[in-house]
Amino acid sequence: MGDWGSIGDVTDLVWRRDCVCCARVDVPSVSPGVALCRGCAAELRGPVSRLGVPAAGLPVFAAGPYGGAHRGLVLAAKEHVRPEAVTVMGDVMAGTVRHLVAEGVLPDPRLSPLVLVPAPTTVAAARQRGGCVVERAARRAAEGLRGLRGHSGHSGHSGRVDVVAPAHQAAVARDSVGLGRTQRRENIVLTLRFDDSALQRLRRLLRREGATACIVDDVTTSGATLDGFAVGLAARGVRATAAVVVAEA
Repeated sequence: MGDWGSIGDVTDLVWRRDCVCCARVDVPSVSPGVALCRGCAAELRGPVSRLGVPAAGLPVFAAGPYGGAHRGLVLAAKEHVRPEAVTVMGDVMAGTVRHLVAEGVLPDPRLSPLVLVPAPTTVAAARQRGGCVVERAARRAAEGLRGLRGHSGHSGHSGRVDVVAPAHQAAVARDSVGLGRTQRRENIVLTLRFDDSALQRLRRLLRREGATACIVDDVTTSGATLDGFAVGLAARGVRATAAVVVAEA
């Protein structure tokens, strides 16, 4: 589910004119500075789904399946390193969070503080992509959520939405073929490296009255990464209310 507040036909300021999701060329953009065709924009606004098996007891929600526009968006951000794809990914995350607010899964960030917690990646992968894609997308999402609009269409008070990335993966987890869900989760936990200062900030933010943490990620497959991360956070005194992913593979 995407979120583009002011839809226009502004394309003359965009250097690349191919859609970040489907690569159609010379497409009319749906948002200034982002080459995204209307078809893909509509697909990214599709229904949010709750995944069948919660990660470590944590409800997980996906903006869409890993195919079509969602797959193209993730590849553009991570493999083709297109900055505008990260922007769109953040808007998709924000739209999904807005849906969860409307459904009562997450509190309205205009009323209660919300902390987005990016799922970890390896240092090497972040370096290759000009920084952690999920963290950058989360920061974009936070910008949009701070001006969450009410049902009247008017912006309410600026919400308090923070982003804290408390961990990275020391290395890619070992081959998990043949492992059960619990073993896959433990496999991920072993690779996690937490930053003490970031953890302290995260705990401090969550001590505020009504504060909520929501894990965000790009793609989930077996759920092992979200499982392991949620378990690692809980062991350090941080419990998330939900997890949001751009796509479910």
